Amino acid sequence: MYSNPYLHVQALQLVLLIFAPLGAYATYKNRTLSFLAVYGVAVWFLVFKGTEYAGSHSLPMDISAICYFLYILSVFLPLRPLKAAAAQIAGLCGVVYGLVMFYAPQIFSTRDPNEMTFYLAVVNHSLLFFGGLAMFGHIPFGKADFLWTLAVIGVIIAYIEICVSMGVAEGNAVFSKIVDGSIILLAAPNFTMQWWYYVLYYPIVFGLLGLWIALSYAINCKAVKPRQKIGFFAV
Repeated sequence: MYSNPYLHVQALQLVLLIFAPLGAYATYKNRTLSFLAVYGVAVWFLVFKGTEYAGSHSLPMDISAICYFLYILSVFLPLRPLKAAAAQIAGLCGVVYGLVMFYAPQIFSTRDPNEMTFYLAVVNHSLLFFGGLAMFGHIPFGKADFLWTLAVIGVIIAYIEICVSMGVAEGNAVFSKIVDGSIILLAAPNFTMQWWYYVLYYPIVFGLLGLWIALSYAINCKAVKPRQKIGFFAV
């Protein structure tokens, strides 16, 4: 008889993947709910992740950990382009983690062997997804804010790769696999990555990133009331 020890985790992740966009959508037409959602997620990360890293005296070494603090900074600093970039990156990080967790939870079990830590990882990444989507409806995006998103992603990649090359971090499993293209081995372990694979892979990755950014702008355009002027500073 087929037995899946991760079924309960996958079920939780699926429920959170469904409710994150529904919950964010519920905040789009209500300024109070929008404020509570965006700042509530930031406070959650500040309390739980801030105390976690303060107690360990270590630096965030993977994209998820970086996204937690990027989201916190973006919420409390009145910089509109930073908010737009953090929203897009946090939302993307959350949904990618959620989809991979749902498809192949076993790759995370070795990183989070403690059951409670495993569940908290699912919840925190789902909050990244929800918080990013909630931010889509909180402030208006500028036309060139996507350049900030690309720049911040570039800085994160450089930071992680430097840490890995120096031997101070192993990097995030999923993110590292996405960067080097080995993410396909999760679905096809016997696949041989040849030159033609990379020719196809990276355009698809950048295309999906562009699609995500375009989708975020479309949601933002519908969710945020038009304003005569979009300033660099925003609350």
